[in-house]
Amino acid sequence: MKKSSGYALVLSVPFLLAGAVWQASRFSALAKEARRLEVAQEAWVEANGKLLGSIAVLESRERAAQLAAELGLEKAGPGRRLLIAPPRFAGREAQGGRGGADG
Repeated sequence: MKKSSGYALVLSVPFLLAGAVWQASRFSALAKEARRLEVAQEAWVEANGKLLGSIAVLESRERAAQLAAELGLEKAGPGRRLLIAPPRFAGREAQGGRGGADG
């Protein structure tokens, strides 16, 4: 009995070593992939910051007026504006609600 358990122990050592090597190689591959993803994420964050800065510049009224002037656009007068009113729903009027999320 003791001999067979000793043989089993001796034969299991190479499998344990192979498993440890496999686990180490797997960890190394995952660490390399994580580093690659971190570099890609940094690039995305930098590009996103630049885009947000560009959007902030384009959102300003002064910049919009400057671009409109460069393109030869002019503000529409009252005669050129069209007012669109959505139709009222009979069910909402009967309930007395205002129709928005608040009521």
